Amino acid sequence: MHIPTWVIILGIFILANIGLIVYSRIRTKQLYKMFEQVFESSKQVPKQKKHSFLLFMFKESVVASKNKKVDPQSRMNNLKFVESQLLQMGSILKDPSKVTDKKMKQALKMYDAYIKWEKSKFQTAK
Repeated sequence: MHIPTWVIILGIFILANIGLIVYSRIRTKQLYKMFEQVFESSKQVPKQKKHSFLLFMFKESVVASKNKKVDPQSRMNNLKFVESQLLQMGSILKDPSKVTDKKMKQALKMYDAYIKWEKSKFQTAK
């Protein structure tokens, strides 16, 4: 190959890497912004249900992002639905290895990332 071809390939490779870095930083910033909102809303939940509520919120956000037709507000207003979901989330948190649903696994990953973020937030605040 000629030298200009290598320069073009190298330029494309460098631009792709820069784009990937920018994308990951923007995504991380948006994720931390969402974590701040979840942190504020979790203050209103009783302590014994906090972790179940967090997992439920992450599950609902994953479902809402994948399915634009579902209106999460209508389901969140149904108290029996929310209570049953909180019980289910509590059992999932006790044994996360039984989860087979792809959306629930993604919600568990978000939950774990949130817990790490929350711990780092409290450590930097001290």
